[in-house]
Amino acid sequence: MSDCKCETNYCIECSVSNCKYHAENDTCSAGKIKVGNTTASTISETCCDTFKMK
Repeated sequence: MSDCKCETNYCIECSVSNCKYHAENDTCSAGKIKVGNTTASTISETCCDTFKMK
């Protein structure tokens, strides 16, 4: 994932306040996101691979 200049994506909710892409109103400011765990079969088995600690 590149560190491009990103704007808030109001279509993606994010409640992880210690992520560098967490923005006001619990939204994501990453230019794009990657959802991980290619073997997931339920929502709880997925994760945000875009997460970066603040």
